[in-house]
Amino acid sequence: MSTLLSVDPVSRIEGHMSVETAVEGGRVSKVRIAGNMYRGMERLLFNRHPVDSARIAQRICGVCHEVHGISSVMALEQIFKVTPPANGQVLRDMILGLHIVTDHLLHFYNLCSPDYIDYAAAAGYSGRDANLKNISDWISSSGTMFVINKTPGDYIRDKEVARRFALHYFEALKIRAEAASGLALIGGKVPFIHALLPGGITTEITTDTLMRYYHVLTKTADFVNNSFIPDVMVLAERYPEYFRIGEAYNTFYAHTSLKSKKGWLFNSGVIVDGQKQPFDYKKVKELLNSSFYNPDGSPNESAKGAYSWIKAPRYNGFPLETGPLARMAVNNDQGFRQFLARFGQSSIRSSVMGRLLARAYESRLLCNYLFERSEEFVIGKSTINHVDLQANVTGEGIGFSLAARGALVHHIKAYNGKVTDYRMIVPSTWNFGPTAGGKHGVAEKSILGTPVRFGGESGSIEVGRVIRSYDPCTACSVH
Repeated sequence: MSTLLSVDPVSRIEGHMSVETAVEGGRVSKVRIAGNMYRGMERLLFNRHPVDSARIAQRICGVCHEVHGISSVMALEQIFKVTPPANGQVLRDMILGLHIVTDHLLHFYNLCSPDYIDYAAAAGYSGRDANLKNISDWISSSGTMFVINKTPGDYIRDKEVARRFALHYFEALKIRAEAASGLALIGGKVPFIHALLPGGITTEITTDTLMRYYHVLTKTADFVNNSFIPDVMVLAERYPEYFRIGEAYNTFYAHTSLKSKKGWLFNSGVIVDGQKQPFDYKKVKELLNSSFYNPDGSPNESAKGAYSWIKAPRYNGFPLETGPLARMAVNNDQGFRQFLARFGQSSIRSSVMGRLLARAYESRLLCNYLFERSEEFVIGKSTINHVDLQANVTGEGIGFSLAARGALVHHIKAYNGKVTDYRMIVPSTWNFGPTAGGKHGVAEKSILGTPVRFGGESGSIEVGRVIRSYDPCTACSVH
């Protein structure tokens, strides 16, 4: 006899998602993941001037805003037939890279770590550290859901570990806020940067601007190296079984992204059946079998057989996992392989812990890249090649970029100054798409077979760990 566990909504993610599972013999035997909202951002852009997308597309999400603006502008540049000057490319990378690192920090500490750390254990501190004392007092007196009524589970309850994580939980918020100021220096404002346009960046950059950005980047990198990576390693050592939990299809997908004088930081490709192959956009198709849409893409909440507002992308029929782990797999990153080997892992495979480690390792990789990339900026040279932003352009453009959660595509078609079609294929659509074409979505597949030792009205902590390992952004995936 199976036990049904349902969580609606799933907490500590971006957007509205529910998950239903059936548990038999202590393992998940059935699963359905649903995006529970329709946003219609693509259709909102129809008949608008294409340049509007540089602003509106950033509103798809309150977390990963800049990434959508950059992908959209990359598509617009193909329509306007313009390429940013070298300085404009450098600034764009400085925005994108730093944003992704801070996104990783937000995910690990503020969304993911409560799945593993019993923060109530940080209470009762009587030492001399003022920050720890304040946190301890707040935990003891606030009565917040942060520390009470937790889903049953095998949490880390060691006081020293809990206090270390509690300090870093709040420090990560400060780092993210300071990094946002660095992004605003270049982008004009944060969130939803305004200096980003087809052809480059409009901000006037001075030596002082670069020094302030460098200061923010240094603080971020120090936190990544001295807190983020060691903390993820604590979880990897404490929960080695999660290298075997959360495995999807081991099919991966990434885009070529972030280029310096040394070459590309990330390469493009797809891994299917253990073999890497070039990415071919023509092989991508979004299936609608289980989604609330009509064949033309218009919403239909009564669509037969539908249970999710997320579409189901397939690559030549295969569901593909995307994200930091996918980027490591596609690049066959030797440094990451050595990192995994410290925990007895001989290959890059889909798993909960693999995703967490990849996110931390990638943060260090990005910080190192940004130090080098920012030095390529030349004071006094142009940051933008201007175009007529009101021109009645006709054309088609595809922006292949990346987000913290994986590969990102913005595809724009325009005629006589009006958008005739706008298509976004975002990371969480790949990872959290429903069952279609006879295959479970990526996250659904990774939940099947998950061992469930703890379960109740609030669901299974094990299933929650699998879901959050992808850093889901349902707001983006129900665009």
